[in-house]
Amino acid sequence: MVVYDVVVNGEVKETIRPKTGRLKNVYAYVKEQIALMKLKYGNGIVVTRRIVF
Repeated sequence: MVVYDVVVNGEVKETIRPKTGRLKNVYAYVKEQIALMKLKYGNGIVVTRRIVF
């Protein structure tokens, strides 16, 4: 499973876990969540991807 970490000032604040594995759905979900995170934390966020088994 692929998860996305929201990093602010070098610290992981939240982890985004898509419910589905379909690329089209994951892209739309993560794009929506990133917009919400920008409102919450400002523009200084970095989103990193990692794989969890």
